[in-house]
Amino acid sequence: MAYPHPTVAHFELGWVMIKHLTVSLMALTVLAADAHAQIRASERGTVTQTVDGTTIKIDYSRPQARGRDNLYGGQIHWGEVWSPGANWATTIGVDHDVTINGHALPTGVYSVWFEVQPEEWTVILDSEPRRFHLDRPAESDDQVRFTVRPETVPHVEMLTWSFPAARPTGATLRMAWGTKSANLDIRVPPSRTYTVEADYAQRFVGAYRFDLGPDGANTVQFEITYEGEHLIGHWPTPPVPRLGRFWLAPLGAGMFHPVLLEEDELFDIVTDVVFEFTPLEGQATKFELRDADDDLAGSAERER
Repeated sequence: MAYPHPTVAHFELGWVMIKHLTVSLMALTVLAADAHAQIRASERGTVTQTVDGTTIKIDYSRPQARGRDNLYGGQIHWGEVWSPGANWATTIGVDHDVTINGHALPTGVYSVWFEVQPEEWTVILDSEPRRFHLDRPAESDDQVRFTVRPETVPHVEMLTWSFPAARPTGATLRMAWGTKSANLDIRVPPSRTYTVEADYAQRFVGAYRFDLGPDGANTVQFEITYEGEHLIGHWPTPPVPRLGRFWLAPLGAGMFHPVLLEEDELFDIVTDVVFEFTPLEGQATKFELRDADDDLAGSAERER
């Protein structure tokens, strides 16, 4: 019986089958190890950060350098697409729509990949989260892709994802391993409104004479201006530190929480203090400052 002569196509098909079989066997090995809950060379880790009601979670396995001083450009080849972890691909999950380095990232879970180059790394967030760490995704339109410049840092033995900084509007997410780290800037949607429409704002803009304390023993000047869609409170001599200049965040019915600022950006919201303006219609002529127990902390009358 004569057999057909093998062609290039046959060899290519055979190579593809071997490649997929190898990946499948490695994935099965990982599954078997997980099933027996045995000690792993790269143990699993998670890190979670909540910012203004949005939760960001990283789930990954943590390889160690183990004396390898040529991780980048050696163990991880230049131009290689690498999931920064081990075993199954590292994942990032967000329970609200966010932005990451200025790029929209809808609610969901994504596998995380870096294409590593000497000067810049391309971050790839793929919509298929459950992938073996060597099963690199093909480029597609639904991936989130952007570049970052890695930083040189003191040696980090175990690959570590962390949140070194968190703010009311977002957080910094960092991956560090060996002598390199990469920072990602995540911005979350605000859980409440901090801006005020111009027509409504004009009811409150003006200068007030503020009597501090229920007995009015200390009188100070207080002014409200409108800047960049925000009502701004100004106290030349603030009764509380950090309240020299602050936003007034609307609660409705003429009530506002003070919002502390740092370099003119939201720093914190003081929910146990409320400004209550009257009347509710037309221009406000006075307001009361009340604490969390609704006790009167001071009152003000409009001067102009």
